[in-house]
Amino acid sequence: MAHMQKQQEYISQLDGLRAFAVALVVLFHWFPEGEGINVIANGPVGVTLFFVLSGFLITRILLANRNHLATHGLGATYKNFMFRRILRIFPLYYLTLLVIWCIQYIDFIPQVPSRLYDYPLYYLLYISNFLIEKLHDWSDVLSPFWSLAVEEQFYIIWPFVVLMVPQRFLKGTLIGTVVLGIASRGILGVLGYSDGVLMPTCLDAFGLGAIWAYVSYYDKSVEKFRKLLSILALIGLAVFLYICFNNTDSWLKTLFFRTSISLFCLYLVAGASYKKGFPSIFGKVLDNGFMRHIGRISYGLYVYHMLVPTLVVPFIIKFLHRFLHITLTFSENSLKMVSLVVLILLATVSWYLFENPFIKLKKYFQLNRVKATPTSTVISE
Repeated sequence: MAHMQKQQEYISQLDGLRAFAVALVVLFHWFPEGEGINVIANGPVGVTLFFVLSGFLITRILLANRNHLATHGLGATYKNFMFRRILRIFPLYYLTLLVIWCIQYIDFIPQVPSRLYDYPLYYLLYISNFLIEKLHDWSDVLSPFWSLAVEEQFYIIWPFVVLMVPQRFLKGTLIGTVVLGIASRGILGVLGYSDGVLMPTCLDAFGLGAIWAYVSYYDKSVEKFRKLLSILALIGLAVFLYICFNNTDSWLKTLFFRTSISLFCLYLVAGASYKKGFPSIFGKVLDNGFMRHIGRISYGLYVYHMLVPTLVVPFIIKFLHRFLHITLTFSENSLKMVSLVVLILLATVSWYLFENPFIKLKKYFQLNRVKATPTSTVISE
């Protein structure tokens, strides 16, 4: 019988992983690309780790929700899932868009380069990844929102897959999802869509997370899976490093760059979410209170990290100079340190005063916990 590790609602080490993921993205965008600390493709690793995490957590939630299909039906189960996602994601996303839109009319506030002003619908409809693929403009301060668009598109489609595919076909479907992710990069690459920002091209990352959700939820030979994963993660890491240090466009890179990172990220996610997580020094780092806090506010950090150095800090400097006659000048490195402090403070305030009140509304969208199997557990989203 599926014993399934008794999981609390909150898996602490996953917040530690979120902290690593968002730190890699910030490093990637705040320091020169392809040199120094960014010789490794830190940004893609961070984003892929978020995708694998999402694939795991969302699939686990949906597997638990399968128990409610008989009593609630597909429509109510899907609606419940989407409302909970919306409460977590929409408020901060749309508030940020509103602020960026409004500052164009205020002369005193530093203006930021964004395609939001020219193509607002792409952002409003969560399809800014299509805009990136169309314009290839990575100078837009909102360009990192492509991954939020991908996540949202995944959330819309994925419940139908997990809730409707019969359990005996589910494992094959999840493996097929990984293959589809790899194949879609090849097909779209041939068609000239090679930025890798369209949702199908990310399906291998989501799908690998989903496979671990399936294996751990139904307790399908977990130890065997983890042994195999250790080997695949090492191969993935080797392929990833090879591509990083031989930075030429190739079929290997197009097809397997994201998959190679995804395998390594899956090793981290599986280790952090199985039983009590990593037991080593690494586990202690993931469980550290500060790391868990950074993970908890990681959505805000991700949303704000491009805006702090280009908008918030320049605004503070300008404000202090104009109204308090304080002139601040920073070296490039000290400006980064100030930006980091401001970013963490802003995301913390945003979490407690704005995001968390919406999250608390999730309790109104909770399917009655029908314990159809002993494995039904509540999983943190």
